[in-house]
Amino acid sequence: MSRIRWKQALRPSLNATPQDYTYEVYDNVDFRIPRTCALPQTDEQIVELPEPRSFRSLNRAGLMLAAVGLQAKEAVAEYVAQDPFSVGLYCAMQDGPDDYKSAKQMAYTPPEEFARQYKFLRSSKQFLREVGSVQASFLSIFLGTMGPLYGFTHSRWAGLHALEQAECDLHNGVVKAAIVGSAFSLEDPLLTMRIRRSIPDSSSLCEGAAALVLTASEEYTNWRSAMPEGGECFYGTAHDLVLLATGGEYYEQNLERSGAVVESGDGDLQCVASERSGD
Repeated sequence: MSRIRWKQALRPSLNATPQDYTYEVYDNVDFRIPRTCALPQTDEQIVELPEPRSFRSLNRAGLMLAAVGLQAKEAVAEYVAQDPFSVGLYCAMQDGPDDYKSAKQMAYTPPEEFARQYKFLRSSKQFLREVGSVQASFLSIFLGTMGPLYGFTHSRWAGLHALEQAECDLHNGVVKAAIVGSAFSLEDPLLTMRIRRSIPDSSSLCEGAAALVLTASEEYTNWRSAMPEGGECFYGTAHDLVLLATGGEYYEQNLERSGAVVESGDGDLQCVASERSGD
């Protein structure tokens, strides 16, 4: 039923050397996550936002989602122009990180100073950064889409859930185009630790983001049979979409067996030393 009209991914260079990622969130605790690969860009370097003031409301994964999703604008432009309600956004994102920095600073605050210190340290935008659906909402606003907006939060299968819901809505005529996106960052230490423990020790846990634009076709797509196998790199919640957007001949064969039709070539932004290459 689905035709992959466009696809794009953002990930560290495949030649990047895995490193230990250290979090300074607890006193007297060496909190390290082994074998990780982060994008070389700082948050400010990841994407140029259409509305700069929205930066404070986006976490790192939200910025990565915007980096790939904004590039779908041309692919969905004709649908948005005809009917913005005909384009839906299906996002696989876990909630953003808690404010560990403020919590650490407040750990030994006297009770009588708690309210004042809390108000001083905690940004009013922090709540927005913690809610995964808010991150997707900004991308929808930036692209001008007004169709359904779904957020899926399963740590492993959120991408599959997003693809299946998009497939259902395309099949039922709810939308004419579906943007399916996901992003994963190393920003949250507890989430990163949990995912690190769920993958083989030999795999590298990497930041990554991907977006696909799907349109209806005559064939039904069984996305469960299209899910790619794991590899040396694992991209957290975004893993399946990153591999679908960047995979080579092996994944193209999986897509053909599932019934998906691929119209565009791979879009793979591998980040090396603060620059993008391999478009």
